[in-house]
Amino acid sequence: MKNKLRETKFTKILVCIILPFLIPFLMEFLGNFMNNVVKWIITAIFVFLDILGIIYFQVKDSKDKKTFWENKAARFAYSSTYELNERKRDYLVNISYNTKFYIDNKYIPYDVHEYLTEICKSFANVMSNITNINKENMSVSFIYRYTYQDAKQEDKDWKWVVGRELTMLRPLNEYVSKKETVYNQLINGNDTAVFCNDKASLSNKRNPEYYMSARDERHNRIGSFFAAKIMFSNNADNFCEGIFMISTYGKRFVENNDKYEVDSIRRLIVDDVFPCYQRLLEAELGILYFRHEK
Repeated sequence: MKNKLRETKFTKILVCIILPFLIPFLMEFLGNFMNNVVKWIITAIFVFLDILGIIYFQVKDSKDKKTFWENKAARFAYSSTYELNERKRDYLVNISYNTKFYIDNKYIPYDVHEYLTEICKSFANVMSNITNINKENMSVSFIYRYTYQDAKQEDKDWKWVVGRELTMLRPLNEYVSKKETVYNQLINGNDTAVFCNDKASLSNKRNPEYYMSARDERHNRIGSFFAAKIMFSNNADNFCEGIFMISTYGKRFVENNDKYEVDSIRRLIVDDVFPCYQRLLEAELGILYFRHEK
Protein backbone atom coordinates (compact mmCIF):
# COMPACT_ATOMS: atom_id res chain seq x y z
CA MET A 1 0.00 0.00 0.00
CA LYS A 2 2.87 2.35 0.82
CA ASN A 3 4.44 1.58 -2.57
CA LYS A 4 1.15 2.37 -4.36
CA LEU A 5 0.92 5.73 -2.58
CA ARG A 6 4.50 6.56 -3.54
CA GLU A 7 3.86 5.55 -7.18
CA THR A 8 0.70 7.69 -7.34
CA LYS A 9 2.50 10.68 -5.82
CA PHE A 10 5.44 10.33 -8.22
CA THR A 11 3.10 10.00 -11.25
CA LYS A 12 1.25 13.16 -10.22
CA ILE A 13 4.51 15.11 -9.89
CA LEU A 14 5.68 13.76 -13.26
CA VAL A 15 2.45 14.68 -15.09
CA CYS A 16 1.66 18.01 -13.42
CA ILE A 17 5.15 19.48 -12.90
CA ILE A 18 7.99 17.69 -14.69
CA LEU A 19 6.38 17.09 -18.13
CA PRO A 20 5.06 20.68 -18.62
CA PHE A 21 8.56 21.88 -17.75
CA LEU A 22 10.28 19.48 -20.19
CA ILE A 23 7.98 19.90 -23.22
CA PRO A 24 9.67 23.15 -24.47
CA PHE A 25 13.05 21.45 -24.24
CA LEU A 26 11.59 18.44 -26.11
CA MET A 27 10.64 20.73 -29.01
CA GLU A 28 14.16 22.13 -29.10
CA PHE A 29 15.69 18.65 -28.98
CA LEU A 30 13.45 17.21 -31.72
CA GLY A 31 14.20 20.17 -33.97
CA ASN A 32 17.72 18.88 -34.44
CA PHE A 33 16.53 15.56 -35.91
CA MET A 34 13.09 16.11 -37.49
CA ASN A 35 11.33 18.58 -39.70
CA ASN A 36 8.89 21.03 -38.17
CA VAL A 37 5.71 19.09 -39.07
CA VAL A 38 6.78 15.88 -37.34
CA LYS A 39 8.20 17.85 -34.43
CA TRP A 40 4.90 19.69 -33.87
CA ILE A 41 2.87 16.47 -34.18
CA ILE A 42 4.96 14.68 -31.54
CA THR A 43 4.90 17.74 -29.29
CA ALA A 44 1.11 18.06 -29.68
CA ILE A 45 0.71 14.39 -28.67
CA PHE A 46 2.78 14.95 -25.52
CA VAL A 47 0.83 18.13 -24.69
CA PHE A 48 -2.49 16.34 -25.22
CA LEU A 49 -1.47 13.40 -23.03
CA ASP A 50 -0.17 15.75 -20.36
CA ILE A 51 -3.45 17.73 -20.37
CA LEU A 52 -5.40 14.48 -20.00
CA GLY A 53 -3.19 13.49 -17.08
CA ILE A 54 -3.65 16.88 -15.38
CA ILE A 55 -7.44 16.69 -15.83
CA TYR A 56 -7.44 13.14 -14.43
CA PHE A 57 -5.59 14.20 -11.28
CA GLN A 58 -7.78 17.29 -10.85
CA VAL A 59 -10.92 15.14 -11.00
CA LYS A 60 -9.34 12.58 -8.68
CA ASP A 61 -8.33 15.29 -6.18
CA SER A 62 -11.87 16.66 -6.28
CA LYS A 63 -13.31 13.20 -5.55
CA ASP A 64 -10.73 12.59 -2.83
CA LYS A 65 -11.63 15.92 -1.22
CA LYS A 66 -15.34 15.01 -1.31
CA THR A 67 -14.57 11.58 0.15
CA PHE A 68 -12.44 13.22 2.85
CA TRP A 69 -15.33 15.42 4.00
CA GLU A 70 -17.79 12.53 3.84
CA ASN A 71 -15.45 10.39 5.92
CA LYS A 72 -14.89 13.25 8.34
CA ALA A 73 -18.66 13.69 8.77
CA ALA A 74 -19.12 9.93 9.23
CA ARG A 75 -16.29 9.87 11.76
CA PHE A 76 -17.85 12.78 13.68
CA ALA A 77 -21.22 11.00 13.72
CA TYR A 78 -19.56 7.79 14.89
CA SER A 79 -17.70 9.60 17.67
CA SER A 80 -20.94 11.21 18.83
CA THR A 81 -22.67 7.81 18.81
CA TYR A 82 -19.80 6.35 20.83
CA GLU A 83 -20.14 9.11 23.44
CA LEU A 84 -23.90 8.53 23.71
CA ASN A 85 -23.41 4.78 24.18
CA GLU A 86 -20.73 5.47 26.76
CA ARG A 87 -23.06 7.84 28.60
CA LYS A 88 -25.80 5.19 28.73
CA ARG A 89 -23.30 2.67 30.10
CA ASP A 90 -22.18 5.21 32.72
CA TYR A 91 -25.79 5.80 33.83
CA LEU A 92 -26.11 2.08 34.49
CA VAL A 93 -22.77 1.95 36.30
CA ASN A 94 -23.80 4.82 38.58
CA ILE A 95 -27.07 3.14 39.56
CA SER A 96 -25.20 -0.10 40.27
CA TYR A 97 -23.93 1.39 43.55
CA ASN A 98 -27.49 1.06 44.80
CA THR A 99 -27.44 -2.61 45.77
CA LYS A 100 -31.23 -2.72 46.09
CA PHE A 101 -31.90 -1.52 42.54
CA TYR A 102 -33.66 -4.12 40.43
CA ILE A 103 -35.58 -4.08 37.13
CA ASP A 104 -38.45 -6.51 36.87
CA ASN A 105 -38.20 -8.32 33.55
CA LYS A 106 -41.77 -7.35 32.66
CA TYR A 107 -40.71 -3.69 32.59
CA ILE A 108 -38.00 -4.27 29.97
CA PRO A 109 -39.79 -3.76 26.63
CA TYR A 110 -37.42 -5.94 24.59
CA ASP A 111 -35.59 -9.27 24.70
CA VAL A 112 -32.10 -8.50 26.01
CA HIS A 113 -30.57 -11.70 24.60
CA GLU A 114 -32.10 -10.98 21.21
CA TYR A 115 -30.75 -7.43 21.23
CA LEU A 116 -27.27 -8.69 22.20
CA THR A 117 -27.49 -11.03 19.22
CA GLU A 118 -28.40 -8.10 16.95
CA ILE A 119 -25.40 -6.11 18.20
CA CYS A 120 -23.07 -9.02 17.47
CA LYS A 121 -24.55 -9.57 14.01
CA SER A 122 -24.29 -5.84 13.25
CA PHE A 123 -20.56 -5.94 14.01
CA ALA A 124 -20.23 -8.98 11.75
CA ASN A 125 -21.92 -7.02 8.93
CA VAL A 126 -19.44 -4.17 9.40
CA MET A 127 -16.52 -6.60 9.37
CA SER A 128 -17.87 -8.22 6.21
CA ASN A 129 -17.92 -4.81 4.47
CA ILE A 130 -14.46 -3.85 5.72
CA THR A 131 -12.75 -7.11 4.76
CA ASN A 132 -14.91 -8.12 1.76
CA ILE A 133 -15.47 -11.52 3.38
CA ASN A 134 -18.92 -13.02 2.89
CA LYS A 135 -20.97 -13.39 6.06
CA GLU A 136 -21.33 -17.12 5.44
CA ASN A 137 -17.55 -17.35 5.98
CA MET A 138 -17.87 -15.70 9.39
CA SER A 139 -19.21 -16.67 12.76
CA VAL A 140 -19.85 -14.44 15.75
CA SER A 141 -20.30 -15.58 19.32
CA PHE A 142 -21.02 -14.05 22.71
CA ILE A 143 -21.05 -15.75 26.10
CA TYR A 144 -21.55 -14.28 29.57
CA ARG A 145 -21.78 -15.09 33.26
CA TYR A 146 -22.61 -13.26 36.50
CA THR A 147 -19.70 -12.41 38.78
CA TYR A 148 -21.32 -10.26 41.46
CA GLN A 149 -20.66 -10.96 45.12
CA ASP A 150 -22.60 -13.89 46.59
CA ALA A 151 -23.68 -15.10 43.14
CA LYS A 152 -24.96 -18.68 43.09
CA GLN A 153 -22.98 -21.30 41.23
CA GLU A 154 -25.66 -21.57 38.54
CA ASP A 155 -25.29 -17.83 37.95
CA LYS A 156 -21.51 -18.15 37.70
CA ASP A 157 -21.84 -20.72 34.92
CA TRP A 158 -21.12 -19.45 31.40
CA LYS A 159 -24.14 -19.06 29.14
CA TRP A 160 -24.49 -18.75 25.38
CA VAL A 161 -26.17 -15.74 23.81
CA VAL A 162 -25.21 -16.40 20.20
CA GLY A 163 -22.74 -18.54 18.28
CA ARG A 164 -23.21 -22.02 19.65
CA GLU A 165 -22.75 -24.64 16.95
CA LEU A 166 -25.39 -27.37 16.97
CA THR A 167 -22.65 -29.99 16.61
CA MET A 168 -20.94 -28.80 19.80
CA LEU A 169 -21.98 -31.26 22.52
CA ARG A 170 -19.33 -30.29 25.09
CA PRO A 171 -20.70 -28.16 27.99
CA LEU A 172 -19.68 -24.52 27.70
CA ASN A 173 -17.99 -24.41 31.11
CA GLU A 174 -15.85 -27.39 30.15
CA TYR A 175 -14.95 -25.82 26.80
CA VAL A 176 -14.02 -22.48 28.38
CA SER A 177 -11.82 -24.21 30.95
CA LYS A 178 -9.53 -25.56 28.20
CA LYS A 179 -6.33 -23.51 28.33
CA GLU A 180 -5.87 -23.47 24.55
CA THR A 181 -9.15 -21.66 23.92
CA VAL A 182 -9.19 -17.92 23.32
CA TYR A 183 -12.04 -17.71 25.84
CA ASN A 184 -9.82 -19.08 28.59
CA GLN A 185 -6.96 -16.73 27.73
CA LEU A 186 -9.20 -13.67 27.95
CA ILE A 187 -10.86 -14.84 31.17
CA ASN A 188 -7.66 -15.70 33.03
CA GLY A 189 -5.06 -13.60 31.22
CA ASN A 190 -4.13 -9.93 31.27
CA ASP A 191 -5.26 -9.15 27.72
CA THR A 192 -8.68 -7.62 27.15
CA ALA A 193 -8.60 -8.18 23.39
CA VAL A 194 -6.90 -10.62 21.01
CA PHE A 195 -6.51 -10.08 17.26
CA CYS A 196 -5.05 -12.67 14.92
CA ASN A 197 -4.96 -12.51 11.13
CA ASP A 198 -3.69 -16.09 10.72
CA LYS A 199 -5.17 -18.72 13.06
CA ALA A 200 -2.66 -21.36 12.03
CA SER A 201 0.21 -19.24 13.38
CA LEU A 202 -1.28 -19.53 16.90
CA SER A 203 -1.93 -23.25 16.83
CA ASN A 204 0.93 -25.65 17.35
CA LYS A 205 1.86 -28.35 19.85
CA ARG A 206 4.57 -26.34 21.57
CA ASN A 207 2.55 -23.18 22.09
CA PRO A 208 -1.19 -23.87 21.78
CA GLU A 209 -3.06 -20.56 21.81
CA TYR A 210 -6.02 -21.24 19.56
CA TYR A 211 -8.30 -24.25 19.71
CA MET A 212 -9.09 -25.44 16.20
CA SER A 213 -12.74 -26.38 15.84
CA ALA A 214 -14.17 -28.90 13.39
CA ARG A 215 -15.15 -26.01 11.15
CA ASP A 216 -11.55 -24.73 11.17
CA GLU A 217 -10.35 -28.16 10.12
CA ARG A 218 -12.85 -28.25 7.25
CA HIS A 219 -11.32 -24.99 5.97
CA ASN A 220 -7.70 -26.20 6.28
CA ARG A 221 -7.12 -24.01 9.36
CA ILE A 222 -7.28 -20.88 7.21
CA GLY A 223 -8.90 -17.90 8.90
CA SER A 224 -8.68 -14.98 11.31
CA PHE A 225 -10.33 -13.99 14.56
CA PHE A 226 -10.88 -11.08 16.92
CA ALA A 227 -12.04 -11.56 20.51
CA ALA A 228 -12.59 -9.17 23.41
CA LYS A 229 -13.54 -9.33 27.08
CA ILE A 230 -16.58 -7.27 28.02
CA MET A 231 -17.33 -6.31 31.62
CA PHE A 232 -20.05 -4.47 33.48
CA SER A 233 -18.65 -3.20 36.76
CA ASN A 234 -18.12 -0.18 38.95
CA ASN A 235 -15.17 0.82 41.10
CA ALA A 236 -16.34 -1.44 43.90
CA ASP A 237 -17.38 -4.68 42.23
CA ASN A 238 -17.60 -6.64 39.01
CA PHE A 239 -21.16 -7.77 38.26
CA CYS A 240 -21.21 -9.44 34.87
CA GLU A 241 -18.65 -10.35 32.23
CA GLY A 242 -18.79 -11.65 28.68
CA ILE A 243 -16.55 -12.74 25.83
CA PHE A 244 -17.22 -11.55 22.30
CA MET A 245 -15.58 -13.28 19.34
CA ILE A 246 -15.75 -13.06 15.56
CA SER A 247 -14.01 -15.70 13.48
CA THR A 248 -13.52 -16.28 9.74
CA TYR A 249 -13.21 -19.60 7.91
CA GLY A 250 -11.37 -20.16 4.65
CA LYS A 251 -10.43 -16.47 4.35
CA ARG A 252 -8.32 -14.06 6.38
CA PHE A 253 -8.99 -10.44 7.25
CA VAL A 254 -5.90 -9.60 5.16
CA GLU A 255 -5.46 -12.40 2.64
CA ASN A 256 -1.80 -11.74 1.75
CA ASN A 257 -0.87 -11.34 5.46
CA ASP A 258 1.08 -8.16 4.65
CA LYS A 259 2.35 -6.79 7.98
CA TYR A 260 1.52 -3.16 7.19
CA GLU A 261 -2.03 -4.00 6.12
CA VAL A 262 -2.54 -6.36 9.09
CA ASP A 263 -1.41 -3.64 11.52
CA SER A 264 -3.70 -1.13 9.80
CA ILE A 265 -6.81 -3.30 10.01
CA ARG A 266 -5.95 -4.28 13.59
CA ARG A 267 -5.89 -0.61 14.61
CA LEU A 268 -9.08 0.04 12.64
CA ILE A 269 -10.97 -2.78 14.35
CA VAL A 270 -9.56 -2.59 17.89
CA ASP A 271 -9.27 1.20 18.25
CA ASP A 272 -11.90 2.63 15.91
CA VAL A 273 -14.75 0.26 15.09
CA PHE A 274 -15.21 -2.08 18.06
CA PRO A 275 -15.24 0.42 20.99
CA CYS A 276 -18.72 1.65 20.04
CA TYR A 277 -20.03 -1.93 19.99
CA GLN A 278 -18.19 -2.60 23.23
CA ARG A 279 -20.15 0.16 24.98
CA LEU A 280 -23.39 -1.30 23.61
CA LEU A 281 -22.50 -4.76 24.92
CA GLU A 282 -21.46 -3.37 28.31
CA ALA A 283 -24.77 -1.55 28.67
CA GLU A 284 -26.76 -4.70 27.86
CA LEU A 285 -24.72 -6.71 30.36
CA GLY A 286 -25.80 -4.08 32.86
CA ILE A 287 -29.45 -4.64 31.93
CA LEU A 288 -28.95 -8.40 32.33
CA TYR A 289 -27.51 -7.81 35.79
CA PHE A 290 -30.28 -5.48 36.91
CA ARG A 291 -33.06 -7.75 35.68
CA HIS A 292 -31.46 -10.77 37.36
CA GLU A 293 -33.19 -11.52 40.65
CA LYS A 294 -30.42 -11.67 43.22
